[in-house]
Amino acid sequence: MLVDASVARSFAVIGWTHQLLEVCGGTILVADGVHGQHPGDPSELRSIRAAMQRQADQAGPGSGLASRAVAAVHGLDQLLTLAADRLTVLAVSPDELELAIRLQSRRPEDRAWRQSLGAKSRRLDAGESASIAIAARRSLAFASDDEDALTLWAALTSSSGHRTRDLLRRLVTAEPSRKTTPETRTTYSRPTTCTTSAARHGRHPAGAVAREQAHL
Repeated sequence: MLVDASVARSFAVIGWTHQLLEVCGGTILVADGVHGQHPGDPSELRSIRAAMQRQADQAGPGSGLASRAVAAVHGLDQLLTLAADRLTVLAVSPDELELAIRLQSRRPEDRAWRQSLGAKSRRLDAGESASIAIAARRSLAFASDDEDALTLWAALTSSSGHRTRDLLRRLVTAEPSRKTTPETRTTYSRPTTCTTSAARHGRHPAGAVAREQAHL
């Protein structure tokens, strides 16, 4: 299963990386840009970790906000330090790149195409578009918490994507003794302050998709 940054973050910040590994069959697949193969590569997940670390540093010592941010950083570190065969970054092929560009292009004709498929926002970010393109072309299962990403995925593949809550439900169904705590439920329902908006605004382009998009 290929997951975008929203789903990877949701599991990691509560320390559930191993549960995400379980529901993904032992290997978490992400697109180039959602994470990078090398330390200097663009990585939405590293950006999220950095934002969480800043939140921890800026919060008052011993505050609840600081404690939650520190715990989130620790959880993200568990995810980001997985071996390459457990957290696998998939590069975008030329064929996939063409689709990924259409999913995030500013061109009026591409925007009209996305709207015809049901999308409501102007465009996806680079990580989401790369994730959909790779998963669609390689017939992989796809997980995201972004409404437009799931809408476009369904339109392109005629199949339903998965949300974080769907994966949690699958875990609980597989092992009835495992239950989510109130803190876990709050984490999933509360909007995060550390989203992938940096990629949307061009401050942190995600991999080959964003680099190619810059020439359009």
